[in-house]
Amino acid sequence: MRKYPVHAVLLSIAIVFALFSFTQSIKSDKEVFDTYKSNFEKLKIEASQFSSHVNSIKPTADNKKSIVNKYNQLRDAFKAIAFIWEYTDPIYVKDYINGAPLPKLDKSAPGILIIQPRGLQVIDELLFEKDWNIGKISEQATLLYHAINDYNFPAKINDRIVFEALRVELIRSFNLGLTGFDVPASERSMVDAIVIFTQLNKTIECYKSRIENVDPNLYKNIAFKFNLGLKQLNSNISFDGFDRLNFLKEVVNPLFSDLLTAQHLLGIETIYEATTGTKFALNFEATNLFSNHILNADYYVNLPQNLSSSKLANLGKLLFFDPILSASNERSCASCHNPLKGFTDGESKSLAFGMKGRIDRNSPTLINSVYSERYFHDLRADALEDQMEHVVVSEKEFNTNIIEVISKLDQSNEYLTLFKDIYQNETSPINKHTIAFAITSYVKSLSGYNSLFDKYVRGESNELSTSAKRGFNLFMGKAACGTCHFAPNFNGTVPPLYNESESEVLGVPENPYSKTLVIDNDEGRIAAKLKEGAPFYRYSFKTPTLRNVALTAPFMHNGAYKSLQDVMDFYNKGGGSGIGINVPYQTLPADPLNLNKQEMKDIISFMESLTDTSGLTSVPMSLPTFDNRNEWNYRKIGGVY
Repeated sequence: MRKYPVHAVLLSIAIVFALFSFTQSIKSDKEVFDTYKSNFEKLKIEASQFSSHVNSIKPTADNKKSIVNKYNQLRDAFKAIAFIWEYTDPIYVKDYINGAPLPKLDKSAPGILIIQPRGLQVIDELLFEKDWNIGKISEQATLLYHAINDYNFPAKINDRIVFEALRVELIRSFNLGLTGFDVPASERSMVDAIVIFTQLNKTIECYKSRIENVDPNLYKNIAFKFNLGLKQLNSNISFDGFDRLNFLKEVVNPLFSDLLTAQHLLGIETIYEATTGTKFALNFEATNLFSNHILNADYYVNLPQNLSSSKLANLGKLLFFDPILSASNERSCASCHNPLKGFTDGESKSLAFGMKGRIDRNSPTLINSVYSERYFHDLRADALEDQMEHVVVSEKEFNTNIIEVISKLDQSNEYLTLFKDIYQNETSPINKHTIAFAITSYVKSLSGYNSLFDKYVRGESNELSTSAKRGFNLFMGKAACGTCHFAPNFNGTVPPLYNESESEVLGVPENPYSKTLVIDNDEGRIAAKLKEGAPFYRYSFKTPTLRNVALTAPFMHNGAYKSLQDVMDFYNKGGGSGIGINVPYQTLPADPLNLNKQEMKDIISFMESLTDTSGLTSVPMSLPTFDNRNEWNYRKIGGVY
């Protein structure tokens, strides 16, 4: 018998195993691709049939039922492929297939170009209006048919895309599906979720043998969680009664973690390996929807990557609390963003420069403010680092200019040393950009994801009141708060990719405690940028984070509401339109939520459980000195509050 060297035998085994794994890989993603392609053909058929049906019948009550049936079939077909399609081409799907039913602006146009909404969500609203319009439904059905039929189907889908799409869909389905965002009128959320989770389960079954080869228990756990999820979704519980918190803890988060583990164990490349150097808002390596690092703060800022982040943040902290940045040497960033008040100031509208009058708007919290595409209440700043100059030059805030600020800082040897230590390659280390970068780095560091709720939902603690648990389910369900304040930051940054921030028209009154209610005269976003002068942006304001909201009264852009109870009452009645104010473009539904007092208390209890300022509120012990301007050395840390 011929003998072979041991190393040759081992090499042969390794080659066989590698070939087997490669073959299995090709088999898995081909099976998913073939299923996806087949389902896409079914979607084309359903879109064609829906369009033909709508265009061929008269608008009677009986015919409406048949249209709804056809719509449901079309929607089922879309949801069977949505998790892949929305991941591989999210812009196309949002613009032509399933975008929110609101007009928007074309960002690429040189002027104001309004894009009217189209797609499934628009049809959903039209179908369930009291006075439904067959002509409008027909128009939308035709547009949707062409958008689907004319789409260029991708040539290939690989394993990486499949696993990333599965995990991203868990975020989307929980945040946009089960909240009702995706179906504004038909109340099909639970049905949609069943279709989606059924398809996700079928998809992971294509990888069953591969996962079992590396970890049999892992596939067993994944299959169990999908089955558990489908069991909960199929339990005939109403939309209002569904326990979203339990579903999140028992199904969504475990699957989100286990699918990542499977991807790593199977040796499937990650998005970071496939796209070296690209930044993403969503952290694809996070293992929980409420992980400390589910969102990537570096995505939202344009800080130089070669700088020491800790040194830069420490310098920014000094500048944040230093009133030397203002003309009077009395006002600092902390004057309006007091760390002891959740980085707000407790005023309806902040005191203006020299304590003369008021600033135009309420001071928002800076904790977790980095997780946004744009900044200020009216979204006028495209980057966090742009905010500094707005404040410096404002007559009501710092009342100075950047040249004067630089001139002052240059007179401090301590500041010069600190700047030179960080910006070693700068000829003039203290300049407009280096100052802005430092303050931005400090604000970026103000991230708090260790609240009672976060710890509970991550399984680190059982300490969450029954009221807060009920409140979360109401927030994400019946009360529809989660359709504007998206988890996990509970602001207007839209899941699942978190790369776009929304504003809303709520119809906030000037004085909600007055007998005669009129809308606040601050026009918001429409007046902030010439390119956004569209009528539907009048009275539109950024959707802020609700984290630490228990610390940041009074509320709204104008500080009109004194308490969370009053805010809840405003929403419960349907916003401005609901309390009798004429608000033509209100994005908040004007229908009452029909929440009782206990339900509103529960929602407030949940919002209070989002409080976390741990490790964020320290103040510098001292500020840099000025050798030749001794009078400046007596300035107050944090300025005048």
